[in-house]
Amino acid sequence: MVRHPRYRKNNLFSKVSVCVFLSAALIGGIINFFRKQDCWQDIIDNSVLQGKTLSLAVKELKTPKNDITAYLLEDNANPIVSIDFIFKNAGSISDDKGKQGLSRMVSLLLTEGAGDYDTETLKEELDLKAISITFSAGKDDFGGSLLTTKDNLAKAIYFLNLMLTSPRFDEDDILRIKQQMKEAILRQKEHPANELQLEFAEEVYGQHPYSENYLGRISDIEKLSKKDLSEFVSNSLSKRNLVVGIAGDVTPSEAKTVLEDAFDDLPSIGKVDFVRNAEIKFDGRTKSLQRTVGQNMLLAAMPSVGRNHDDFYPLFVANHIWGGSGLTSKLAKEIRERQGLTYSIYSYLSLDDKAPLMLVGFSATKENFAKAKKMLINEIVNFAKNGIDEQDLIKAKNSLVASYNLRFASIQNIAQILTAMQKYNLGLDFLQKRNEYIKQINLEQVNEVIRKYFNDKKIITIEIGEF
Repeated sequence: MVRHPRYRKNNLFSKVSVCVFLSAALIGGIINFFRKQDCWQDIIDNSVLQGKTLSLAVKELKTPKNDITAYLLEDNANPIVSIDFIFKNAGSISDDKGKQGLSRMVSLLLTEGAGDYDTETLKEELDLKAISITFSAGKDDFGGSLLTTKDNLAKAIYFLNLMLTSPRFDEDDILRIKQQMKEAILRQKEHPANELQLEFAEEVYGQHPYSENYLGRISDIEKLSKKDLSEFVSNSLSKRNLVVGIAGDVTPSEAKTVLEDAFDDLPSIGKVDFVRNAEIKFDGRTKSLQRTVGQNMLLAAMPSVGRNHDDFYPLFVANHIWGGSGLTSKLAKEIRERQGLTYSIYSYLSLDDKAPLMLVGFSATKENFAKAKKMLINEIVNFAKNGIDEQDLIKAKNSLVASYNLRFASIQNIAQILTAMQKYNLGLDFLQKRNEYIKQINLEQVNEVIRKYFNDKKIITIEIGEF
């Protein structure tokens, strides 16, 4: 059988996808350009996005049996529908001992044949009907997404249901995916950044499942069987741990039909194992890996909070000012611009369920690395001691408010946000209220969390390179 090209010139879905991608890329390019010109604040001050909120309301849907719930944002601007979903607590950290890589293998194989469709015929059907269906295994959750045109929605839902309820797991596909997974693991050691990530996980998380390689273990992957794959689907992908977000050209009535047709055949209750929170000792320690590399690299962790913690928004703002706002952050201005020690330095809040962290990283030449590292520690101390002033706060809040609406440029992004809103219990009106949450943060709150979480004695640092 001759396989059709994955993307055709006359494929409506391809045209729409390309347009959305190019629009997002153009916006991102413009933003990065102005940031590099150091006039990003001027753009924000005059932005038409200031003060705007999403006018479309999010609706909560329940199937007649009340065993499937979803958030819907109906938008008829384009004939496109996006569905995002997760199965909570079915990610890689729930893989049983001796089966590391199981969830990821399932995510790769679900699109490799289902029901009467083998790999070739299934992918050919999806391509011809402008349907994109993908799956992924994160640390905490097992996820999936669907994107298609309104005309092909019913067929897309048919294929999604087929993948979730009747995956083929043909032996040839299993062997091929196993080989790809093993090759990916072997290639990790070829890149210092990957090695740094793996060593970081082992050092920070210790015996917790987060310490495992997210790609799995070769010895475990080799032993995984079709029975293991099928049991994972039966145990981990159930209606009980399902969260769904739907966005696009679909009415509430149509969306309920979508939910029933896609997910009603799933088991009502699965057998997902509980995973404890990680116990991390933040004691100022450093682990160095001696390697010959182009540039030395550093990755460090400090304590943080989960999405629903009272300190989340003040810490979110504090991190934006310190290292999360790209070239305008305090870290970038001091260590990159004033001292010229690194090309890029960043920080962000990691929201892993079992161990929220504040992460910071940079790379530098071996001649500049030690000085850059020392300055990073000094910046932690100075930030904790001096905090921020009102002008810092105003700039950060304006930036976070004005840039938030850019997330709505893609219907796929909206579906993902709807899923996150449910996972973290943010409420149906979160899209309208989020910017108000930012605006309400005051100077005292931000400086309080800075004193609380920025501590050079409570940091774990992993570095790789020539020292």
